[in-house]
Amino acid sequence: MGIKAGNQLEMVTARIEGKPDWSEHWFSLTCGPRLVKGGKVWLSPLSEGFKDSHVLGVGSRTAIGFPASRGKLFLVTFLDSLSLEAEAKVMQAIGCLEAMNLDGGASVGLAHQGQVLLPPGRNLTNVLVVYDRKYRAPAQLKESWERFQKGYRPSPDPSVFFD
Repeated sequence: MGIKAGNQLEMVTARIEGKPDWSEHWFSLTCGPRLVKGGKVWLSPLSEGFKDSHVLGVGSRTAIGFPASRGKLFLVTFLDSLSLEAEAKVMQAIGCLEAMNLDGGASVGLAHQGQVLLPPGRNLTNVLVVYDRKYRAPAQLKESWERFQKGYRPSPDPSVFFD
């Protein structure tokens, strides 16, 4: 999933549709398997390279998706165990045109206003941070977004870029 200039959301199943042009994304998130594509439940985890029984079985899950308007992002955490199919149907039911599974279980934590409401079950190396009107994004982050909107595209450092 990526956010392009103009807040355009894009979701690509890279192993099936081919890799997107990462330089077009200000932000991108690799995850999976894909749950909803074009508004329909779309599950093909094995063709996407997912083989782990924790992913393919029943478990607590987190998903990300967006509606046809592409005007919002849905980030949903399921604390009760469910299958990928059940997760996909929920994401479709809340109006997602596109949706993907994220890591769940011990990888899920939730903090709000500086308080940890749900501690993760393990140390996390990545987090999604959501800013709002009350808790605004740092100036440096806003400046990065504005530069991207104006056409600035940094060249990735090959020593830290993973493809």
